[in-house]
Amino acid sequence: MHHYVVAAIENIKHKSQGEVTAHPYSVTINFHPDRFTPDGEPLLQAIAQQGNIKSQFETKTSNGGLTAFKGGERWLWENRVFDGAYDEASDALRPKYGALNFRLYETGASPRFGSAYFVLKAETLNRTTFCYPDSFFEPEDFAVSEQIGLLISKATEDNQDRLDDYIEAHIHGVLSIEQDIECIVLDPVYRNTPVEEQALALGIPVRWHNGYELSIEEMSRYPNYRGPQYIDLAREIARNGKINPKLLGLAVTEQGYDEQDIKKVWHYLARFGYRA
Repeated sequence: MHHYVVAAIENIKHKSQGEVTAHPYSVTINFHPDRFTPDGEPLLQAIAQQGNIKSQFETKTSNGGLTAFKGGERWLWENRVFDGAYDEASDALRPKYGALNFRLYETGASPRFGSAYFVLKAETLNRTTFCYPDSFFEPEDFAVSEQIGLLISKATEDNQDRLDDYIEAHIHGVLSIEQDIECIVLDPVYRNTPVEEQALALGIPVRWHNGYELSIEEMSRYPNYRGPQYIDLAREIARNGKINPKLLGLAVTEQGYDEQDIKKVWHYLARFGYRA
């Protein structure tokens, strides 16, 4: 491991509390598989060509806030949390963000960020650090993998909405598709589409969950979840009165809808539309 990475992990080790124990949980990285890079290349195709998953500092894209530049909020947060370990490091070494799937969700640990997810191999845990809640909320509780028990207890007791109940993971160093990723899990709405072809080209197993689908009728029962305007928006892009991840992707990539607005529609679909 690079000395910058070692320093960052050591700094979190000093902030970790609780017993040292093993756990059976994997880290997942949720994302939207049908989006494009800023250069207009399909996301999965770009990942296959690069051979690794990049940090926000490298991609300049995010499903959350976009502040990954020197002096930006993400930079300042990483500076504070990792005690400056990355200030002189290359962007490739900076952490990639995922979540610990301690609830064993079939949808990945943090579906808020997309319908697809990568499952990381167990050996990546020795270079993964964690916090709860999400870094956006300026958390005070941090842990390395072998001392994750306290964070799991806090998250389990905390009665958060399902989209907010994850333990954030920071995977340090280069994250190679071939060496570090167990598999990719997709929504079945992408079967026999370019997304499936691109996923197969990654050279790792492709698996499927049960899929997301939500009727406008069901959505209308929760006007205050993100706001009635997003139910109206969903009605515009629905087919046969229903939405799914593929329709939301097309709304962004082909129909010119605002990505931040579609994100709120996705929150409805992710929260109320999984076919368990």
